[in-house]
Amino acid sequence: MEIEKILERINLDSFKTYEVSLQTLQLLQKQYLLNVPYENLDFILNKKFSSDLTKVYEKIVNNNRGGICYESHTLFLYLLKTLGFNAHLIFAKVEDLTYIGKDYPHLVILVNLNGIDYLVDVANGQNVREPMNIDDEDFISKAENNEYKIKANKHEYTLLVKYKQKQWSARYYFTKEEKTPSDFVDIFKSDKANESDKSQNKVPLLVTLAKEDGRITMLDDIMIVKEGDNKRLWNISKENRSDVLKEYFNIIIKI
Repeated sequence: MEIEKILERINLDSFKTYEVSLQTLQLLQKQYLLNVPYENLDFILNKKFSSDLTKVYEKIVNNNRGGICYESHTLFLYLLKTLGFNAHLIFAKVEDLTYIGKDYPHLVILVNLNGIDYLVDVANGQNVREPMNIDDEDFISKAENNEYKIKANKHEYTLLVKYKQKQWSARYYFTKEEKTPSDFVDIFKSDKANESDKSQNKVPLLVTLAKEDGRITMLDDIMIVKEGDNKRLWNISKENRSDVLKEYFNIIIKI
């Protein structure tokens, strides 16, 4: 695996030296979100996901795919640690499990910089776009007409979201407890994976990619393009899915 290719995959200069700093972390997270979509195509293709770093690298970097949280955060953690960041994986309990299912706790990253813990999430669809100090309850992050903040309750934290003038609601809950691939490798095996396969028709196809001023999303047979306050929707046929994936996400795959 080449760190230079990962940097190129997220449209960054692979010859540049990246210092361990909040500014670098912000840049890496932003570039990942703008270049690697969250996508669950393998559910639809009856392919099992993998937390193996080599397979994830092949899928996202060499094959120009996106991935679910287990894949993107496995790769992103490798990038961070290779660049010298102090980071580890953590689990989060998500309120809305529509797009992946109840058997899959959300996987995110906790980065410690100068004694401060930052929540970093690059694989959760429309979500926070910057690192968040988990102990700063006054900090509010804004992205795509949403506001986000973190509330602490002893050893548990809640990522809250508010859309325009609506009330704050929980996006997900998490702790600082470190997780490793061995903690979630069984998710992709045996009975649990088979059970998910049986019910996968209940999981909608989702491919979504952040843009500087909005987002592009394929949701089953609907395309959604948001640019600022403008939003366009149109239907696509199953026969055209592969063409749409290539045109809007640069994903070349038959589906």
